[in-house]
Amino acid sequence: MGPFAALNSVIVNVFRIRGRAPRSEYWWFFLWDLVIGIAALGIDIWTTIQTIRPLGIYPDISTDPFDYLFVYWALISFIPRLTVTIRRLHDGGFSGFWYLMHIVPLGSVVVFVLTLFPSNDDNNIYGPPRARPSGKTTNYQGTGKAHDPMQGYAYLEASRQAPTPEMLADRKAQIRALYEQRVLGQTEKPA
Repeated sequence: MGPFAALNSVIVNVFRIRGRAPRSEYWWFFLWDLVIGIAALGIDIWTTIQTIRPLGIYPDISTDPFDYLFVYWALISFIPRLTVTIRRLHDGGFSGFWYLMHIVPLGSVVVFVLTLFPSNDDNNIYGPPRARPSGKTTNYQGTGKAHDPMQGYAYLEASRQAPTPEMLADRKAQIRALYEQRVLGQTEKPA
């Protein structure tokens, strides 16, 4: 997704919290927001410098926040920034409630790190992934099948079962071969 497509996507989905936003959409919008914010701040600084009397001791600087362009940009971009960040968190497999970390000291760093995580290529509870430019979506690690989140629990359950006599004999033979190789220094027996 390019910069204009990302900006268009954020504008179209400005009030949409559900769904997912890929990294390209989020970071292109972040760049747009940063550039426009810096430009607005630069204009505010330039106009403030121009309003200072050249030889006066007391500068004529306004204390009204709505006299500055940057405040308007911050208010305009707040909702799109909020929604695209929540959708970006969803794309990484995280809950949108992680956005509330902004109210905790150094919580913005946590949210920043979470937005750096790669997208989940499989479906998650927030929806399917966005189609890649080729129109294809990849499944879990390219295996051709979707990731089963319960797979780890199935492995743990299988490991709790009592081993069969064949499994015990195989383990014993493997340990014996390792012992002979590493401790006794024997190599494989010639046939």
